[in-house]
Amino acid sequence: MIQYPQEKFSPINIDQHANAYSIGFWKRQQYLCTRKSLITVAAIYMLLLLTNKASAQQQPTHTVKGKVVQVSQQPVEFATVALYRAKDSSLVKGTLGDMNGDYELQQVSIGHYYVQVSSMGYKTQLSSSFHITNSTTTIDVPTVVLEKNEQQLGGVTVTGTARKPLVEQHLDKTVLNIENSILSEGNTALELLQKAPGVSVDDKGDITLKGRPGVSVMINGKLTYLSQGELMHLLRGTTSSAVSKIEVITNPPARYDAAGTGGIINIVLKKSAKQGFNGNVYTNYARSRDDRYGAGFSANYGGEKFNIYGSYNHAFRGEKEYMDNNRDFYAEEHGKGEIVQSSKLNNGTTEPLYTNNFKLGADVNLNKHNTIGFLMNGNIGTYTNNSTTHNNWYNSQQAFMYKAFSKSKNDQQWTNLTYNLNYLHKFNKHNAEISADVDYAYNDFKGDQLLHTRYINQAGGDLWTPSSRQGKIPSQTNVYVGKIDYTQTFWKDGKLEVGWKTSYVEVNNDSRFDTLLQQNWIKDQSSSNHFKYKETIHASYIQLSKDWKGWKAQVGGRGEFTNTKGHQVTIDSVNTRHYFQFFPQASLSREINSNNLVQASYSRRIERPGYDELNPYRVYRDPNLYYQGNPYLRPQLTSNIELSHVWQQKITTSIYYSITKDVVNWTISQVPNTNTSYEYAVNFKNMVNYGASISLHSNVTKWWATNYFFNLYRTSYDPGEVKATVLDGRTVFAFNLQNAFTFKKGFSAELTANYQSAAMYGIYETKPVTIISAGAQKTFLDNKFTAKLMVNDIFQTRQWRNVAKYDNIIMREHIRFDSRMVTVSLSYRFGKTTNQLRERKQGNEDIQSRVKSGG
Repeated sequence: MIQYPQEKFSPINIDQHANAYSIGFWKRQQYLCTRKSLITVAAIYMLLLLTNKASAQQQPTHTVKGKVVQVSQQPVEFATVALYRAKDSSLVKGTLGDMNGDYELQQVSIGHYYVQVSSMGYKTQLSSSFHITNSTTTIDVPTVVLEKNEQQLGGVTVTGTARKPLVEQHLDKTVLNIENSILSEGNTALELLQKAPGVSVDDKGDITLKGRPGVSVMINGKLTYLSQGELMHLLRGTTSSAVSKIEVITNPPARYDAAGTGGIINIVLKKSAKQGFNGNVYTNYARSRDDRYGAGFSANYGGEKFNIYGSYNHAFRGEKEYMDNNRDFYAEEHGKGEIVQSSKLNNGTTEPLYTNNFKLGADVNLNKHNTIGFLMNGNIGTYTNNSTTHNNWYNSQQAFMYKAFSKSKNDQQWTNLTYNLNYLHKFNKHNAEISADVDYAYNDFKGDQLLHTRYINQAGGDLWTPSSRQGKIPSQTNVYVGKIDYTQTFWKDGKLEVGWKTSYVEVNNDSRFDTLLQQNWIKDQSSSNHFKYKETIHASYIQLSKDWKGWKAQVGGRGEFTNTKGHQVTIDSVNTRHYFQFFPQASLSREINSNNLVQASYSRRIERPGYDELNPYRVYRDPNLYYQGNPYLRPQLTSNIELSHVWQQKITTSIYYSITKDVVNWTISQVPNTNTSYEYAVNFKNMVNYGASISLHSNVTKWWATNYFFNLYRTSYDPGEVKATVLDGRTVFAFNLQNAFTFKKGFSAELTANYQSAAMYGIYETKPVTIISAGAQKTFLDNKFTAKLMVNDIFQTRQWRNVAKYDNIIMREHIRFDSRMVTVSLSYRFGKTTNQLRERKQGNEDIQSRVKSGG
């Protein structure tokens, strides 16, 4: 086992540890100058926006607000609300309701008005007229009830504005509507993440958001409590047909778990929430370097009092990838001096993946105040990695010495089951409600590895005795979560939210590796390890929000007490940590006029190490290269600030800054006196990330809608006491261009382009990446039947190239993903539907992103 330095860690010394580092004079001056410059720019930015109307007449201070519901009194989410003058029906302004059906129109002048409310699938309704006078501050419009529109569209041509855009930009989040995307078909949830604006996924499955690592992945608003490896399997095993939308949240409010220093990505799964019997069936076939196919169905049956729903889908994903990994070993550190020897590795893999996803749930409306629900989700699958590796070794004169020819097989299978019981009670006063969730999640993972290597001389004969290694990696994770939340309004425009959550996680991983010696398997004590991990988190939060005269303020705080115990049973080493952290959050926005809105937000967040990052067992790529966890990793803590401006709901610009202490990063080292290298996770002293982004949404024509996202940021690392070679910093430019075209007779198309310039992740420097994809679809039978054809990564340019320097090693890697894919998909919607029913989420989906899985 590799011996790591054991560091002290107490409830109060997370920040003490981070602050104990000393910064050199010049580095400190540079940092202070950067911070002061950013603050100065931010101050000027806000001042100009807030005062650009100072010389104009005083803004109107009246507010119009109301609520939109269905006949069943359930809210209509994101309804379109337009304010008209009563005298001439001229449009004054408009807005979108929120997920609770509430809407608000600010800065309204004195006069007579009415509102028009519409939502796709419902009949448009008008409110009664109302009068705003000098003595009126707020007008509460009577609740608008929308009825389901049962009429078929017939020959009416639906333009691009009749459905949600592919990308919706909000002040607090960006939403990628997967249901509306042609190019999402045939992809996995992991591949969908790469299409989200500002999101990047590397070859190991590490996710960054606007250049910041430590992103937490939620499913239906809840952490998954899985290790990174297990999460990758879950996302690979979740087909795009099961995903409704992806929400990207850079500065989450206090009601969200504090996990995720880079922000939160929330994957919202589809749920049929309509009355009557209805559903959908689909099938698809794709071809990349191998075949891929899938099929599934979803069904729902419900009425005013109950709703039962379920789904199942099966997918096979054939995949072939190729990798080159070249390592040069120098006589001196940092790549100085002469090359002592070199390794040139070529690797090819075939990776068949079979997945089965299923869901079963029910909601019962006991009465108008009380609702209970049950939900079960399952993901069962297998994955095999068949690998062939040629590793040629050269001496200091670059003369061939020998070849290590390896064949390996890694069989993995997993069962992931989650159960949720939930309750919701609505009070008569203050729009108050209380909800409670109890969750249990079980994840069972089994991995079998076999690695056989021949050492071949220049003549083609065996130089040494062949080596063989086998490993068994069973892992079980149990997650128990309980939470309760309460919300109510106060002072008409205020809202109070409080809650408590407790989670308990236990992980048991007993990894055993054997080597073949004289035809007998002998346990490898240096690689085998039995690791047990337990984690308890108690959290509570309070959040207050208030609207007044064009201003919106939100302030909150979340306290989390964490208790962890990692036990390496093999060597009887125990590492415990107990600490409390407070995570404040605040945001302030101002609607200057109907065209301009500004917002500032701040949050402090934490990212705890993944369970597989803490587990020091080894995963071998070949006999001279492996990966290993570090049981002494510390959590990383981040402070984020962001300033945003929205113009006409079309252009959103933001500037942001964050500093992360004890940032976790993967680095490279070498086993002394051998040719063996290994990668493992360490804590760097800090990481600074700052930049600017702009998002543009426009309907260029009636048939062409665009969503463009541009991001420019700079990231720099300070390794502190870690012996690593990192660059001074790297400025990165990235964009995501989404184009949607809607034509007559049910035809539509999409064209997307993604680009990221050279970037830096710790000791790794990556090369630029470009991806271009296109697709088309046609609807038949009154839009019930849909046929799609798409090509992802048309030019097969999604390739991962990176360079890393550590100690006396320079490593260059090139991975050619199996990303160019042609897909044909057919789907059919059936059944008659009426009113929309309640949509319910679980409470445990925030832990699973840290459990171990393969792939």
